[in-house]
Amino acid sequence: MIGNGIAWGESGYTIIEEGELDRVTFALRVDHYLIAAPDGRPLPGRFPDLEAAKAFIERREGAS
Repeated sequence: MIGNGIAWGESGYTIIEEGELDRVTFALRVDHYLIAAPDGRPLPGRFPDLEAAKAFIERREGAS
């Protein structure tokens, strides 16, 4: 299940939560994060935590 999208970086990247719905609390249990490029296409890879996803985007923008 897809959760919230978080805008990050200067170029328009989006970090997307992905996980499972907790049947007891009905809250999303985030398993990992995905990244969408500024044009909306998904980038390959999964990131174990939000900080790793943010760092990936910052490195990618720094290489541009």
